[in-house]
Amino acid sequence: MIRPAGYVFLRSKANIQYITTTKRSYQNFVMSDTLAQLEKECEKFCSVPRFPPRKVTVVGAGSDVGRIACLFLKQQKIIKTLAMYDDVPERCVLGVANDLAHIDTSTEVEAYQGRVFLKPALENTDVVLICGGCYVLPPSCNIQDRDLFFQNMQLVRTVTLACAQVCPHAIIAVQTPPVDCNFALCIHTLKMANVYNKRRVLGVNAINAMRANQLFCAITGTDPSSTSTPVICGTGRCTRVPVFSAAKANNFPQTQVECLTRLVREADDIICKVKGNKEQGHLSIGFSTARFVLNIMKGLFEKPTFIDSALVEQGDPGKCYNMPICATPVTMGKGGVVEYAVPTLTEAETQLLQKSKGDLEDMLNLGRCYAVGDEYRLPPCKICPPPPCKVCSNCSADGDGESERRRKRNK
Repeated sequence: MIRPAGYVFLRSKANIQYITTTKRSYQNFVMSDTLAQLEKECEKFCSVPRFPPRKVTVVGAGSDVGRIACLFLKQQKIIKTLAMYDDVPERCVLGVANDLAHIDTSTEVEAYQGRVFLKPALENTDVVLICGGCYVLPPSCNIQDRDLFFQNMQLVRTVTLACAQVCPHAIIAVQTPPVDCNFALCIHTLKMANVYNKRRVLGVNAINAMRANQLFCAITGTDPSSTSTPVICGTGRCTRVPVFSAAKANNFPQTQVECLTRLVREADDIICKVKGNKEQGHLSIGFSTARFVLNIMKGLFEKPTFIDSALVEQGDPGKCYNMPICATPVTMGKGGVVEYAVPTLTEAETQLLQKSKGDLEDMLNLGRCYAVGDEYRLPPCKICPPPPCKVCSNCSADGDGESERRRKRNK
């Protein structure tokens, strides 16, 4: 089917629609389907595209976080094409894309509904944002990250395999929770496909860094746009370690560090309890995720850009608290991550990091096991000890003194 110039292509299993948009400023001189396919195959083996499409693909664009992220990405001139994909019919990604296409900005919108259109959505893309999936909602705010991973792992694995085939040189940003597990699942899936590049796979930790920075600036009265408060180690509730000592301000009260750290780590639960409509903080998560993707695009096509916090495989683990995978500030450049900024920690922050290392390693191991097919075993420290054995009536009735000895052992 020929795609007319000046129209946005919306695909679904049920129907195909056209939406009027701004006309393209270039022409496609490839007149043969065979030549077009050869062009796509050549792009897979070129480290730098000859004609950068400046395309961002949002997987899970129909979710609450995906919609908000797409709304902000639609307003960015650096993005020429915004491809929105979702495989959940109830989210109506075609309708969401139709709505966004009415915004009078230069970014063009494409929508793809259904698993059959996943690969077309990923073609010629520069950045793939994996969001959506299941989030923590009341009344189960205390659901374990491990249980949440089992609900979202299939989405991340399917998209990662498609990226390995269609766009192996694209930057992949994993935002689907729990990010620690899904990040490990993504990188080990790419390793098995022999297309892994540690500079091009990032776990989105923007929401935690943004919350920490907002708390710091609210207390000190500084401008949030000129301040950076990194969050290191991981992205989960038990693995995120805010580094308030890296944000410079003379009037910052050191007595509030413990309280602010607890607020950052428990922010998800607090929002769940405060909001009365049974939702998480989708607005702040969507905004921070969009800014994360925008900084990646700026680093790829404009100039090196600083990102407050991203979960990445470190270039030198020895310089990063001896952790091969850790969330730290990074700088994005033409080929992906070009610099790792590891903040210096105080004694209290170092102690919190040491306590969080074990949880991060467990989450990373969980994602790795399900990527490579290894058997996962819960660490001994995560297993609750069994309750003491109660003496039954039969034991108490014996006359050889065994019941008394058992009673003493249980005590």
